[in-house]
Amino acid sequence: MIAWVLLLAAGFGCVQYVRHVQQLWGVLQTLPAGDSDIDQVHAMLAWDAGYFAVAFAVIVVSAGCILRQAWARPVLRVLSLGLAVWAAYRAVVAWYQWHMLTVIAPVLVAAGHSTPEQAAEAQHMQHLLLISAGVGVVATVVLLWLAWQLGQPAVRLQFRSRSF
Repeated sequence: MIAWVLLLAAGFGCVQYVRHVQQLWGVLQTLPAGDSDIDQVHAMLAWDAGYFAVAFAVIVVSAGCILRQAWARPVLRVLSLGLAVWAAYRAVVAWYQWHMLTVIAPVLVAAGHSTPEQAAEAQHMQHLLLISAGVGVVATVVLLWLAWQLGQPAVRLQFRSRSF
C-alpha cells in the first residue's frame, strides 16, 4: 500500500515539476540577455530537474516493488531512508519557521508595523507551516517503517528475481 502511495505522490510531483519548468521556461524567454535574474532561473530549473529525476526514480522503483521485483526491494529501502531523512529535515525547517513566525508576528502587530491583512496572512502561514511540519513527521515515521519492513525476511521472500 505504501508503495502505491509513493508512486502516486511521485507521479503528482513529476507533474508539478514539469508545470513549474514550463512556467520558468516562459519567464526565461522573456528575460533580456545579460539580465541578472537569468542565473536564478537557471538554478531553479536545475533544482526542478533534480527533483523530477528523483520523483521519476521513485515511480520506477515503486512500480518494481508493486510488481514484486527483487531488484526493487533494496533500492526502495534505500530511497525510503533517503526520503525519510529529507522529510525529517523539511519538518524541522517548517517547525523552525513556524516558531519564528509565532515570535515575530505579534511583535510586528504590537509595534504597528503590520496591517490586519498582513497579520491574518501571517496566521494563515503559521497554520500551513504547522501542517507541513506534522506531515513531515508522519512521512518520516511511515518511510522509516517501510524501510524496516522491506528488510524483514518474510517480506524478502515475497519478491522474486526476474526471469527471462
